[in-house]
Amino acid sequence: MVFDVNNWMNELVRRLQAAFGARLAAVGLQGSFKRGDFHSQSDIDAVVILDTISPADICTYKNLLAQMPASAHPVCGFFGGKDDLKNWSRAELFQFGQDTRLYYGTLEGILPPPTRQDALLAAQTGAGAVYHALVHTWVHGALTSDFLAALRKNLFFALQAAHYARTGQYLASKSALIQALPDPAEKAALHAQPDAETAAGTMLQVCQYLLKMRLKS
Repeated sequence: MVFDVNNWMNELVRRLQAAFGARLAAVGLQGSFKRGDFHSQSDIDAVVILDTISPADICTYKNLLAQMPASAHPVCGFFGGKDDLKNWSRAELFQFGQDTRLYYGTLEGILPPPTRQDALLAAQTGAGAVYHALVHTWVHGALTSDFLAALRKNLFFALQAAHYARTGQYLASKSALIQALPDPAEKAALHAQPDAETAAGTMLQVCQYLLKMRLKS
C-alpha cells in the first residue's frame, strides 16, 4: 500500500492531542515530504511544539512515536517548547518557519515574521558550515560523492535563504531555485559534477560569496 504522509500526520495529531491536551501548540511537517521531493529512504520530519517541555514529555513523545502505525520511513524532526523557540536564533527560525506545513495549531506568536536580514543571517550561517566542512574534509579526508551530495543539500538551504534576502521570495523546490538563481556558479554548485575537486571548488566559491553578501537597500 502506498504510504500517505497526510494520513500519518493526522493520526500523529490525534495521538498528541490525547497525550498532551491543551498543552499542544502546533504540529507540522518539514523536509522532503513537505516539499514533495521525497523518495523511498526519506525521513518524516515532524514538528511538535508544546507550551514547554520536560524530560517526562520527551519520554512520552518517544513512546508515542514507537506506537504509531508502522512505516518504511523513519521519523525525525523537532520536539520542543514554544517559549524556547521565542529565544531561538533568528537565522535558524527563518528556515524553520518557511519549511513547516501545519497540521495543527499556528506558529503566529511563536515565531517572528521573517525578514530579509534573518534570511541573510541564515544564508551566511549555512555557508560558513559548508565552508568549514568542505575545507576540513578536502585537507584531512576524501571528497566522496556522498559527502559532496550532503554538502549540496546544505548549500541549497543557504542559497534558498540568500535568494529570499535578495528578493523577498521563498522558493521551496530545488528546481525552482536553480532556475531563479542569477549566478551560473550558484546553479552549478547545486548539481553533481564528474570531478570532485571541481565541484568542491565551485561550492567554496559560492560560500565565499555568501559570507560577504550584504543587503541592498
